[in-house]
Amino acid sequence: MKKRLLILLSVCFICVSIFPSSPKYEMRAVWITTNWGLDWPSRPVKVLSDRYIQQKELCYILDELQSVGINTVFFQARIRGEVFYSSRYEPWAAVLSHGREPGYDPLAFVIEECHKRAIECHAWLVTFPVGSNRQVKKQGRSSVVARHRSWCKQLSGEWFLDPGNPAVKDYLRALVGEVVSRYDVDGIHLDYVRYPDNAMKFPDSDSFRKWGSRSKSLFRWREDNITGIVTAIYEDVKRLKPWVKVSSSPLGRYASLEGFPAEWSCMEAVSQNPKDWLQSGRHDFIVPMMYFREENYYPFLYDWANSCPPEKVISGLGVYRLDKSEGNWPF
Repeated sequence: MKKRLLILLSVCFICVSIFPSSPKYEMRAVWITTNWGLDWPSRPVKVLSDRYIQQKELCYILDELQSVGINTVFFQARIRGEVFYSSRYEPWAAVLSHGREPGYDPLAFVIEECHKRAIECHAWLVTFPVGSNRQVKKQGRSSVVARHRSWCKQLSGEWFLDPGNPAVKDYLRALVGEVVSRYDVDGIHLDYVRYPDNAMKFPDSDSFRKWGSRSKSLFRWREDNITGIVTAIYEDVKRLKPWVKVSSSPLGRYASLEGFPAEWSCMEAVSQNPKDWLQSGRHDFIVPMMYFREENYYPFLYDWANSCPPEKVISGLGVYRLDKSEGNWPF
């Protein structure tokens, strides 16, 4: 049992509240990653029996998580332009069922099974990335790129929805609204709600000319684009179901600190301002990706805790880094 559990936790990421709180309300969570079938499923549905194998695998994961006291699951329901639920907008994920109807609704299934175990289930949605050239080609006419080419930009062999295009905001709102209105989720968790890592080369100069403002720099305009989308999604969710929590997983560093430069940071690299989202009431909490060690972890963790509302920051830990092949970090 211990060996199987270690394998499970090496591929899931653990999030633990950084603020003292009652064990009843402390968040102890994992991300269950479906992209590339990293955590689940082990194989796509080809025949009827595969459906039951997938369900059994998912129940096993949830049982293991329940046994160690996990009370929240972020289930990756939308990957790159593909989904794990019945959608009017996007195709079934290839890793789930080769893009075909799998014979059941995984999001509905995992919500029900989580709730049986007194575990919250948050729908984890990748926002702007919509696939590599290979993925988009494989999806064919059902891909976001094929259906809405003018909304998309390509960078280094990857396709992204353009945050500066107003139609993209409406599209993402529709995707989130579909999930919230049709499923009994406890939360919406936004991922990659930012510009790509290599943002300096993101080809959106035409969008900036069309929808930007002379009074704002490209960087500030981009930040406003992301914040505007986050705000619209938050307001939509609260209008539909006020009890559903809205969160995201920003980069682990907000910005450089004195003596601790950070090239890969929210403000300096990807036009992402999660502190503002929290401080202005556009988020219920954030889960910064704190995949760092010692001196690169604690100063940035303190920065989040010191400048964000109490109990609104959940530290996302890269537990997978304990694995020998992923860094072999010591406990």
